[in-house]
Amino acid sequence: MKTVRSVKKKGTRTAAAVSIGSKLLRMRIAQLRKGEVSELESLQYPISIGHEVFSNTKISFESIRSISSALRGFSALMQEYGVDSCRVVATTALREAVNRAFVVDQLKIQNGVQVEILEDNQEKAFVYGEILKQLPERLKDGNTLIAYIGTGSIGVAVIRDETAVFSKNIPVGALKLHDMLGSLQASSIHFHEVLEEYIHVAVGRFLSVYPGGFPSISQLVLADNGSALIASLCKAEKKGGVYTIQADSVRELYSTIRNMTPEKISFSYQISESDAELLYTTLSIYLYLINLTGVKSIYAPQVDLLRPILQEILLPKTRELAFDRVRRSTLACVRELGKSFQCNMEHAERIAELSGLLFDRMKEIHGLDSRNRLLLEVASLLHECGYYTHPRQYSNSTFHLIRSMDIYGITENELYLVASTFLPADSLEAADSLSVRQQLIVSKLAAIFRLADSLDQSQKQKLKNLKARLDKNRLLITAESTESASLEEWAFSQAVPFFEDVFGVHPELTVRDAPVKTAKQRKV
Repeated sequence: MKTVRSVKKKGTRTAAAVSIGSKLLRMRIAQLRKGEVSELESLQYPISIGHEVFSNTKISFESIRSISSALRGFSALMQEYGVDSCRVVATTALREAVNRAFVVDQLKIQNGVQVEILEDNQEKAFVYGEILKQLPERLKDGNTLIAYIGTGSIGVAVIRDETAVFSKNIPVGALKLHDMLGSLQASSIHFHEVLEEYIHVAVGRFLSVYPGGFPSISQLVLADNGSALIASLCKAEKKGGVYTIQADSVRELYSTIRNMTPEKISFSYQISESDAELLYTTLSIYLYLINLTGVKSIYAPQVDLLRPILQEILLPKTRELAFDRVRRSTLACVRELGKSFQCNMEHAERIAELSGLLFDRMKEIHGLDSRNRLLLEVASLLHECGYYTHPRQYSNSTFHLIRSMDIYGITENELYLVASTFLPADSLEAADSLSVRQQLIVSKLAAIFRLADSLDQSQKQKLKNLKARLDKNRLLITAESTESASLEEWAFSQAVPFFEDVFGVHPELTVRDAPVKTAKQRKV
């Protein structure tokens, strides 16, 4: 067990964050000092659940006992530091284990901890946020490709103007690659070719779905647990916690080791055999991304999942800032997806605007939060995507398309909520998979969306200066128009009954003739 210890200062709030990874159980303890998060302790304990899950799909009893024992040691240290709050998260290995529910239950019984299994998009949002904070000046020109190479998956995002416009989670990581193909290494002198071909197909398949074709990339940012080792072997420069690794140095290093066994790599570079295994596969991924983008150098920041988690615990306001950043990227990705499905984006943007307006005016009766508002915006922007594949049954088509999407910062469960807003309220397909609370959220989002959608039924944005307010049991909506709004008024009347069933409030729409401006007024 490795540990790095600092000095504790009394009288301030202390928090701990623990991650259950594929190879390591890690903990950081930090304290809030003068508005800054100051780290007190860093601990890590080796585990091997990644090998177990990627090879046999489940975590063994021995590993559960080992994790439980280590967590007891972590808990003792937390008590010593007087930790006020603790968050325990798990990533790919536990997420993909078929017996994950049993493991989580046992750790709760044996250790009294509630393990939160992060979805891929949650984990990557934390990591991308850390990268964006470290590299703001370097990400302003052109498109930047960020790749977070985990043990079990690769997260990729295209960043433009410091905002993600595309993201994808690829279920192939450095350790998983080794466990899948490692048996070939001893029997094939062309193992590196097998590995390179597999990466080309596995990663390329996911990147090929980029709307309009994969863009030209100006900068490549790679983050992984082995980047410091690769940077050291490539003699990379380090500035401000970020390595700059030359692409040719990566090619040279890979060329040197590609015909070596892990044992020989371990001996040659004085590293553990497990690190040697990951070095081989990680370098293969590096090389693929270098060749894909054509960059001359790579930025490799040192990122840690636990640091932003500690920030959220000790500085709750940073959660709001992080959410604002994620929201911008989420909506940017959604707009790109909408364009790729040939949605009428002018209409979609109007519905998103109107949905947001109604949501804000109804706060006292809907009981939803800012996260739900974001889901409503996503639904509004994507509500026509089903027409692209099945115009006659576009609602069902929209449901299935959205469920299959990767959207930056949105979890699979949240995507299901968004998709379900397009199904009939009594749909068995949705109801069977949603809790009662989730069904309530979906019904509320659907009722607001349908009312907003009716207000631009002609898709001509006829209604201007639209306002809404609650008046006891009525939602009063007023608007102005220089054209006939008969279609909107009819569609509105069709959306009213469901809205009333959900909220017990009667919506009323009043459309007035917009004042006609004189020539003199128009000049002013």
